[in-house]
Amino acid sequence: MEDDTLLRTSLEQSLGHSGREICFSAGSAKEAIESLSDTAIDVLVADVHLGTELSGIEVARVAEEYNPNIGVVYLTSYEDPRLALNGAPVQLVKNSVYLVKQSVQTGTELGEAIATVASKKGSGLPQSKSPLSKLSNRQMRTLALLAAGHSNKEIARIRGITEQSVAISINRISKSLGIPSHLDRNQRVHLARVFLGK
Repeated sequence: MEDDTLLRTSLEQSLGHSGREICFSAGSAKEAIESLSDTAIDVLVADVHLGTELSGIEVARVAEEYNPNIGVVYLTSYEDPRLALNGAPVQLVKNSVYLVKQSVQTGTELGEAIATVASKKGSGLPQSKSPLSKLSNRQMRTLALLAAGHSNKEIARIRGITEQSVAISINRISKSLGIPSHLDRNQRVHLARVFLGK
């Protein structure tokens, strides 16, 4: 399941040539869920970010309902999956491998990841090197809202907390990420850039 048509076609061809049976290919969460209801599969390869609809993480949870023993390979551009979900907490399928596209060097990594979950040895998220991995889910949600351009007042309203709590949280996030607090207004720009990966 991959929303980029060129990448999806390349993956299909590569996996097909390696002798693996491809039961279906989907470019959207809706297509994938429809296929899951009709087709029994052992392994799902899912992009995490699928545009504006359900995420690949949510589709994988549906797949797990159909088959509790399923293996999932999350193939993604996001080192921290919360980035793809606007800071929302993430629960990966237990038997899974989280494979960041930029870490693929030899082209064998996807096949190895599929073999790992097929043998029920998936362990979910690897230890992340991203500075964002230090942040709690609540801090990530605050940072996502800040990066989306919301003021402290708006963040407080959305999260159901006080503006003072938002200010304290932003200072703690800055400290965790090593961004000096004396930057004042520029501090928000630096935080947003970290969240957006710029």
